[in-house]
Amino acid sequence: MTIAMLVINPFTHDTRVQKEAKALAHAGYDVTVYALHKPGLPTTETRDGYHIVRIAIRPHQWRINALRLLLRYLEFCLCVIHQLRRQQPIIIHAHDVNALIPAFLAARRTHASLIYDAHELWAERRAVLLQSTTLRRLLKAVEGLLARRAAAVITVNPSIAELLQQQYRLSTCPTVLMHCQEFANPTHNDILRQEFDIPPDQRIVIYPGLFTTGRGLEQLIAAAPYLDHAVIVLMGRDALNGQLQAQITTQGLERRVFVRQPVPPEEVLHYVASADIGVMPTQSIDLSYHYGAGNKLFHYMMAGIPAAVSDQPEKRRIVETYQIGAVFDQTDPQDIARVINKLLNDPETYAAISQRARQLARNQFNWQIESQKLLALYQQLIAPLNQEASHA
Repeated sequence: MTIAMLVINPFTHDTRVQKEAKALAHAGYDVTVYALHKPGLPTTETRDGYHIVRIAIRPHQWRINALRLLLRYLEFCLCVIHQLRRQQPIIIHAHDVNALIPAFLAARRTHASLIYDAHELWAERRAVLLQSTTLRRLLKAVEGLLARRAAAVITVNPSIAELLQQQYRLSTCPTVLMHCQEFANPTHNDILRQEFDIPPDQRIVIYPGLFTTGRGLEQLIAAAPYLDHAVIVLMGRDALNGQLQAQITTQGLERRVFVRQPVPPEEVLHYVASADIGVMPTQSIDLSYHYGAGNKLFHYMMAGIPAAVSDQPEKRRIVETYQIGAVFDQTDPQDIARVINKLLNDPETYAAISQRARQLARNQFNWQIESQKLLALYQQLIAPLNQEASHA
């Protein structure tokens, strides 16, 4: 059974797609991920049992960025549709709206079943190209039209699933496939304490992820002076051009807030397990951020550390339902510090959260369990095809 997945990125750090492709390949499917080529990357490779094909787009010398991006997008669409017509997959699995459009066109030409995997509320993001109200409305109209024509829709949490069903009048609620990690049982370690020479009496608050607008890192840094015997470690790729380091220096917090380069995805959990508490201070700058849950919560669970998170629907639901942390007002640095201090300064509650989080990671919130939903969905879509083949 041949499966094609589409992503419009170089496919280097897209862990959700990597896990899905791997799970399907291990279940016996012939999986190919089509992605966008980037200089320095191979055009084809095999990883974890599935194939990767990166489509090279010719450089355009246009000065208008929006026009150049549109031309690159159209060329990618044409190239990937051509390749899919040659491959003739039985299922085409599109990741996010930008991949949904060529996936839909290719599915129509190849008579393949279409799966739409919405990683977020893509058209609701506060992105440069989505500042135009007209473009945003157009994208939402296209997303709704194509999602209704897909054989199945997948998304990342119940809140977004409900919104998608209501907004686009889907006949069934999308399948929720949470962005859990493959189960691991890391031991607490001192790697961050050793790297930054953090004294034993200082607890470590960690944020592992991209440094970008809306992640609440400015508010988190501003909370540092109010923390009781605790320091903050920010670990990730800087998309803010050094603004966070400048804030740290200006406020004299060099020994209270540390910045580290990102580590490979497979090493993130080891670093998280060297912290005492995990934090997610995401700001509600758009609906996608407001309703998202991210994957950090699942890292924190596996590491057995409490989570201090923004007061937003999915984060609150997980943290309070499963009693694995606490919620703060993400706009108020003092409240962020108050909640972190409360978690760190109550040893009995801290120990109970730690034990509960590890149990949840082992028994419920891990990819080995979550991926069974994906495999069941594929079996549901393929069963009629098998019946047709047996009667042929």
